[in-house]
Amino acid sequence: MDLSEFDFLAKLLAQQFESKISLIVSFDKNEIRINTSYGVSPDQSRDLIAFSSEILRSSKDILVIEDYHQKQNPEPIPLHNLEFNLVFFVGIPFFHEDGSLFGFISLFDDRVKQIDIRQIEFFREVSKRVEKILKEKSESESLQSNELILFGHGSDESPISLFGTEQAINEVKKIEKALRVSEDAFRENFDNAAIGMALLDETGRWLKVNKRVCDILGYSELEFMNLTFQDITHPEDLNADLKYLEELIADKRKFYQMEKRYFQKSGNIVYAILAVSMVKNEEGKILYFISQIIDITEQKLIEKELKLALAKNQAILDSSTLVAIISTDTEGTITEFNHGAEKMLGYTSEELIGKFTPKIFHIESEIEERAKQLSKEYNRTFEGFEILTYHAKIGKPNTLEWTYKRKDGSTFTVLLSITAVKQNERISGYLGVAVDISELKKAEAEIQSLLDITNEQNHRLKNFTSIVSHNLRSHSFGISGMMEILQNSFPDYFQNEMMQLLFGATENLKRTIEDLTAVIKVNLAQENYEFVDIGIMVQKNIESLALQILESKLNIEVSFPNQLLVRGIPAYLDSIVLNLITNAIKYKSNDRNSYLKISSFIKEKMIAIQFEDNGQGIDLKRHGDKLFGMYKTFHENKEARGVGLFISKNQIETMGGKIEVESTVGVGTKFTVFLPYE
Repeated sequence: MDLSEFDFLAKLLAQQFESKISLIVSFDKNEIRINTSYGVSPDQSRDLIAFSSEILRSSKDILVIEDYHQKQNPEPIPLHNLEFNLVFFVGIPFFHEDGSLFGFISLFDDRVKQIDIRQIEFFREVSKRVEKILKEKSESESLQSNELILFGHGSDESPISLFGTEQAINEVKKIEKALRVSEDAFRENFDNAAIGMALLDETGRWLKVNKRVCDILGYSELEFMNLTFQDITHPEDLNADLKYLEELIADKRKFYQMEKRYFQKSGNIVYAILAVSMVKNEEGKILYFISQIIDITEQKLIEKELKLALAKNQAILDSSTLVAIISTDTEGTITEFNHGAEKMLGYTSEELIGKFTPKIFHIESEIEERAKQLSKEYNRTFEGFEILTYHAKIGKPNTLEWTYKRKDGSTFTVLLSITAVKQNERISGYLGVAVDISELKKAEAEIQSLLDITNEQNHRLKNFTSIVSHNLRSHSFGISGMMEILQNSFPDYFQNEMMQLLFGATENLKRTIEDLTAVIKVNLAQENYEFVDIGIMVQKNIESLALQILESKLNIEVSFPNQLLVRGIPAYLDSIVLNLITNAIKYKSNDRNSYLKISSFIKEKMIAIQFEDNGQGIDLKRHGDKLFGMYKTFHENKEARGVGLFISKNQIETMGGKIEVESTVGVGTKFTVFLPYE
């Protein structure tokens, strides 16, 4: 391996790990040999070599430091002599059999990095090859010859040789043995390399390929021998490849590396990193080109998907003009600021990204109040950006109302949700989504105002009800009482038609006031809800109406389960059951045996209580829209006042239920009351 190949491997490692500096160093009799120094001159490498030697001397394998400042090391290696701002380091040592340090490979960068298993394995494969070559070079250079021994060919191409002493011959044999070892090692590395390796002639024809190249491109080794690299290179990448090759032949570069596309035998495209170096003989004639091929197809596809996902995310961010989407790093510095945030806050993204934290549009007093709440909850102090993000950091829901301040100083209310953004289970930043709810808050205030007015009006209506219920009712009963006394004292007066009309009007007034009082009490009731067994309620009313039921010869059938609980107001339920049973008594048919069937069933989370009779029935086509109206009667029944169904319907709806009716004149009526089920 010559220095150009060391340069290539050093550069390849640096690019794979995205590192600024890479070194391949070996030691020969306490002398430091810098085989290659990528990214830094040899003169500037001394401190980095000293650091690498010190930190790798006690390491037995690959040493990875993703963030040197966070490294837990009881005896950290001092960095005060380094001009380079060391943060990231990867290195692997090589040792002699006696355990002394023979050499190493090391990579440096001034940024924190995270590396994966694939990169570690790649580093290990390259290091094996470098170690073998370093040791082979060391062994061959340590052989000393005490005679000048020449090998070559005559003008007729016949082999000639000049032999010296026996000691010289032994030295030659050692050199030949070392050469064979080196060739075997190269062949072993070539055939079993983790990356694709190939030898090509000046025309681009494949001379030798390893198994990995065959796997990558899908051709057998024999098929490769009948192809050139131009045959399977993507047309758009061919000119660049040929240009680099011309510069290599012209000694304008030691090697070249490029990303290019190949066509597999199947026709599929393979993305690869190609590195090419050149081998010449002593006369400067090109013997062959060494190509190293790394398949990056999967990586390119992932990059393509990632770019597509990022483009979609950016499109979502840009299209969300009604929502402010703001992302930050872990320290709070704004990294994304969408159009919705620009429209909402009056800033442009250029004004804020990389310069400010979201605290710029928060109200300081709210930040302080939030800090006090957190301190009280977690018994420690909070300050800075953590006040906004602590709940998101520990994985708790973090959606709160805040007051935002626009660039022009005006304020508005938002509902802000903050989420931690994680990468490899580590928080890499925060995402805030804010919705302007100022109009909603305004509407909420208006609704509250309306509720206050409604409550005030209800309060006044209750007072009016009390007046009607107490004062007006008292006066009505007073007038009615005086009329009865007058009738008893002067019965002759009531033979007069006018007095009879006056007495009837007085009774009607009393009854009307009673009805109105009952209706208003239903609408303004605030009685407590209870779970009531409707079966017991029905049985109680049947017992109370036993005499009327007996006189009317009405047969009542009750079909309920053992216990049937509904949620309602007991007084209302009692009134409803009483009214529907008495209706069946009042409007029974005189032409047939009368019955009332009371049953129940469940429908759509409601319990239905059904009252079905075979009474006179109602003409729903004529009276259906007036059935539950105030003072509406539909039969020639002197006791009918048209209030019962009106009150029952109001009571049922107050309890969150409804009432339905089916009726046919001369056949009967079916009332179904739906109430909330337990």
